Amino acid sequence: MLLAIWSPILHLQAQGNSPTVGATNEVAALQAAADQGDAVAEYRLGRHYFARTGSLPNYPKAIEYFQKAAAQGNAEAEIMLGAAYGQGRGVPRNLANAVAWYRKAADQGNALAEYSMGNFYSSGRGVTNDMAQAIQWWKKAADQKQADAEAALGELYLSPSPQHGNAYVNYSEAVQYLRRGAEHGSVAAMNNLGVACEGGYGVAADFKEAAKWYRMAAELGDPDGQGNLGMVYFMGKGVPIDLVEAYKWFKLSAMGNGKFGNWGLAQYAEHPDFLTPDQIATAEKWVRAFRPTSAAGNL
Repeated sequence: MLLAIWSPILHLQAQGNSPTVGATNEVAALQAAADQGDAVAEYRLGRHYFARTGSLPNYPKAIEYFQKAAAQGNAEAEIMLGAAYGQGRGVPRNLANAVAWYRKAADQGNALAEYSMGNFYSSGRGVTNDMAQAIQWWKKAADQKQADAEAALGELYLSPSPQHGNAYVNYSEAVQYLRRGAEHGSVAAMNNLGVACEGGYGVAADFKEAAKWYRMAAELGDPDGQGNLGMVYFMGKGVPIDLVEAYKWFKLSAMGNGKFGNWGLAQYAEHPDFLTPDQIATAEKWVRAFRPTSAAGNL
């Protein structure tokens, strides 16, 4: 089955509940507090300008307020400056500066920043590639129940990599971190826990358990989980063979660029007798109506 391949990313969302600022009076209240040097208000005002709804972002204004908040040690503002430098929003793209700002937040114990530092070191973006450093930062974040870090560690221990071979493969560690990541809402961890259950990696092989985890990831909108769920319905592994169900999940996976999704749809194209036109129409209607569920509703 397909692993949810983790890849380093620069996060544009700060840890915790991201403030949505819209009402004019709320913006005015934040402005008044920010003018008095309130770091949280400065950060929230920066977020307003960075990703405001109803109008275009004002990146220079956002950077101004993030810098003011960061100067007072606000870790979330430091993360947003790191993201801005990583993406080139409001400032010239500069990975070294991105790393420096994330490091400031990570040194304060911010879990999202710690996870991101692990990403930098594992990918060698903005720093020299160093898996020992990556693991150290991911474990710091995982100790704070940061789901993406738990998922990253789980995948590292689950699957060989072109760069490192089997050097980090440790199935018992993989399952431990994947379970934690899944419990904390990571769809990548859910999908990869399904891979572990299907393949018997660190646990007894259990196709029904694998299908359960694939479904959790799929219903949350994960293209890899959707592709894997389509595959188990197509093959009848842990669930009865159901070519209509398989088609639904393959189609959703393909829409999200999932590899198994495209493979699955190709099977139906090669074998038009798999489904009747009515069955395809029903499945397509279901796909159009699909909306991902929330993690809290699945766990």
